[in-house]
Amino acid sequence: MNAPLSSFENHLPRRVITGRGASESLVELCRANGWRQVFLVSDAGVAGAGLLRKVSLPLLDAHLLAETFAEVPPEPPIDVVDTMAERIKASGADVVIALGGGSVMDAAKVAALCARHGKTAREFLGIRKAGARGLPTVLIPTTAGTGSEATFVAILTDTATGNKVGVVDPCILADIAIVDPALTDGLPAHVTAAAGMDALVHAVEAFIAKNATPIARGLALEAARHIGRSLEVVCREPQNTAARDGMAIGSHLAGMAFANASCCAVHALALPLGGRFHIPHGVITGCFAGEMMRHNAPVCEADFAEFSAALGWGALSPDAFADRLDAIADNIGLRIALKKAIVPAEVIPAMAADAVANRRLMDPNPREVSVADAARIYQTVLAIPA
Repeated sequence: MNAPLSSFENHLPRRVITGRGASESLVELCRANGWRQVFLVSDAGVAGAGLLRKVSLPLLDAHLLAETFAEVPPEPPIDVVDTMAERIKASGADVVIALGGGSVMDAAKVAALCARHGKTAREFLGIRKAGARGLPTVLIPTTAGTGSEATFVAILTDTATGNKVGVVDPCILADIAIVDPALTDGLPAHVTAAAGMDALVHAVEAFIAKNATPIARGLALEAARHIGRSLEVVCREPQNTAARDGMAIGSHLAGMAFANASCCAVHALALPLGGRFHIPHGVITGCFAGEMMRHNAPVCEADFAEFSAALGWGALSPDAFADRLDAIADNIGLRIALKKAIVPAEVIPAMAADAVANRRLMDPNPREVSVADAARIYQTVLAIPA
């Protein structure tokens, strides 16, 4: 007999458009929604790849482009978001379009909020501080990993402390998310690998989170089906468009999944390490996933079997599931990338304490993580003697 249905909420983008070439419809979308002045947000990498020009020229020709801001750095600092918000207000823009990876989309989500409400980004840090939506946003990912176009989470860097901080509020969900896999075709191999593994971690953490809704768990399993047959293929065969397409939709589904459940302890451990040592986020989450799943194994045996089956790996035991995650991190080059970072042993206690203090991510984890547990996992994965 089924258990009684518990109460839950789900929050999703207002509209999602998918498909190769979907990003070419921006002029028509703006006109259909009555938007007359676009503030376009991106970064140097996207501009260098030619994608920014591809998107901006039709807007310019249609007299819809108010300003382009292509200066979002990785792990965007709070003050950059404030600068962007001021420029949005000065431009008179009535919609913010973000073209890029997670950093670009996260910065744009918060800047649109700041521009509408006349506040600084710092005033929105935390959970549900907005009160109302910001300027309309159209979010277009150029990587397949963060899922930021599907979430109401934005991660920024507090340069005063070196810590990563979050704005978590349904008011920053996209008005329109456009998932165009063609925009990922030219991604460098290391970006494809790190972003793709991060999407896999999003899906598994959303599936096992204590607060996962039935819809979130279903989205996580469907994400797994796409990612499982695509991630290692696209890392071996960068020109494989079917694998690119699979990762694009898998990443988006994983983003919707964790937005309606949560990320868990892997991400809690990633934030202090990434904030201090500027290691790509997907490198960290990909390398730490196996060891954290070993920690979670005593309470996740059935979930790991179901999730690994969805990935196409068969119903694995917890140990075999964790081993497979480690093997993928090795095979696609994440472990080599992590080894390039020099992390001194003396920072481990402070990072462990910071990770465990992040209750937004630790509380949903299916098994309690102590400071001693976190320190041990850092030492194990980073190969630092205890």
